[in-house]
Amino acid sequence: MKKCRRKFGYKKSDEKDIVVYLTDDTQVDDEYFEILPAGTHLRVSLPGEVTTPNDYIQQLSTFLHRCLQQEPNLHQRVYECLKEPPTSDGAAAALLTLLARAASDTVSLTSRDKDPEWFKGLDTKFNTKEGVMRNSCESRMRGYFQHTRRELLADIPHHPHITNAITFFRHHLHQTRHNSSYFDRSASDSERLCDDKGLFSCEGPYDQHTCPSLHFINPYTSREARIIFSTWNLDHVIEKSRTVLPILKASLSSKRGQNVNLQYFHQLLFLHKDTTTTTTTTSSGNLKLVHVACHDKKPHQLKIEPKYIYLIEDSTDNIDGSHTSHTRKRLQHYNTRSKKRCLRTTTTTTTTTGTRRCEKSQVK
Repeated sequence: MKKCRRKFGYKKSDEKDIVVYLTDDTQVDDEYFEILPAGTHLRVSLPGEVTTPNDYIQQLSTFLHRCLQQEPNLHQRVYECLKEPPTSDGAAAALLTLLARAASDTVSLTSRDKDPEWFKGLDTKFNTKEGVMRNSCESRMRGYFQHTRRELLADIPHHPHITNAITFFRHHLHQTRHNSSYFDRSASDSERLCDDKGLFSCEGPYDQHTCPSLHFINPYTSREARIIFSTWNLDHVIEKSRTVLPILKASLSSKRGQNVNLQYFHQLLFLHKDTTTTTTTTSSGNLKLVHVACHDKKPHQLKIEPKYIYLIEDSTDNIDGSHTSHTRKRLQHYNTRSKKRCLRTTTTTTTTTGTRRCEKSQVK
């Protein structure tokens, strides 16, 4: 009792009146105190003092409700985390961090003058968070294009089919603004990879349909989250350096180089993979947004579909990449199926050499 009096500042005359309780309000006398195990939590008070502990459950409930109001897509992930074993400390910590960020009042702020801390260290030309995120995605796509260009031009810099392929990729990326809408929360549902609040979820390793861990992030909440998001990867499911580019280069250099299906390779190099379907058609893209822990850098055990490498050969096709009306009709069905996930602004009547062939066509 002397320790309690000194710790909580009670008067010496109050020592005999101090009452000891367990956390469930059970009063502890001298005899009961002797048999309590070490580490038991106790509360002390004087008669008349309010001893009701804080309602931590109610506080947590209020906190979760606020988070889920701002990020309704978290409901399922919260439920999944609660089903995990109590020893899953990492998942619980990640969930709490995510919820804390989701509860931030800065999530909905957009402009530099409203949330200047978020823009710290960025070029002054950026005035909105959406503009920064669009530029981030565009920079990644430009990097993929420059890598593709370097690899194709190495050793054979003046090959006409290779030059044509580079022009094709540049033109189509320009039309879609380098797919910058992927990171823009103000873009349409079919174009962005996040929800309308800016919450991104990891799509899991290349060989899995979902993320096995609790990997979520909203780079719109804080400067720290924005920086951490830069470590996330747009991973090529069919590897770009080991598989796609070597086959593309060899195909363009072959006798059938003018018939290479550039639209298919454009999807493999620059388009997001629709993970909501299990389709194996070329319209599904090849990029998955993954947390660094889900980015498997070992060789991927996936190959290119040989039947998609070349367009069906037609001697009436023009050497400059344009197609006759017969070829355009033959390709129209194939392009229509992939329109949603690919280049929404192009038309099948003015395509270049890389226009896709009809899916039912067979390589001769």
